[in-house]
Amino acid sequence: MTDLHVTLAERRQEFEGHLAFATALDRRLIEGDTISIGEMALSARHLLTIKSGLVVHLYNIVEATMTKVIDEIGKEVLAIPPSQWSHITVKEWLRHHAAIGVDGNEHTRLEVVHEAALKLLAREPIEDSKFKKPSGTWSDRVILEFARRLGVNFPLNAQIAPRIQPSPKYRDMTPLEFLADRRNAIAHGRRTFENGASDLVLSDIAELASVTLDYLALAVTAFEGYIVQKQFRATDA
Repeated sequence: MTDLHVTLAERRQEFEGHLAFATALDRRLIEGDTISIGEMALSARHLLTIKSGLVVHLYNIVEATMTKVIDEIGKEVLAIPPSQWSHITVKEWLRHHAAIGVDGNEHTRLEVVHEAALKLLAREPIEDSKFKKPSGTWSDRVILEFARRLGVNFPLNAQIAPRIQPSPKYRDMTPLEFLADRRNAIAHGRRTFENGASDLVLSDIAELASVTLDYLALAVTAFEGYIVQKQFRATDA
């Protein structure tokens, strides 16, 4: 198991532990048990907050995993000189520089391009190799677009493809789009932590987590293949 898969497995185990705690609390509350921490009695309102926390936690796994993927690709690309990069790699490396926010002044834009050109010509050291994610919150569509830009082979297998399709239960979004949308609603205050997941039972969150993490594992395999096979290199390098 590679480092990316190990990290994802650890995060999945951590999430499943929190989900198990929420499930046990839910069961005790349904049975009418009184559960207290010191002088505070836990109630359904606390469970609602925990469910929202699970949604945010699940999205954080997606974001952290893709951030690590980008970092790992950057480290591998940085290990070879720019003269050996493929045309696609050069283009995507330049995309990061093209997106750097500068004043609309011609001189400042020229400075950004000039700095990038000097690095590609190996006249200045490249201290880090950054690649820009597509705009938007991470979802399966954003992950797939990032893979497409880099030229990563990322086929969906017969097991995951039907599970990742838009569905009425996810408001006609894919599971990961629904997760991203709900996380944003909670994080940006459109939904409070008490009502952030009030329409979801824990089995819904468990199902959402299952498809999300299975998809993420498939994505990690695809990006690792890209790294191991050094597909960021020019074919004649």
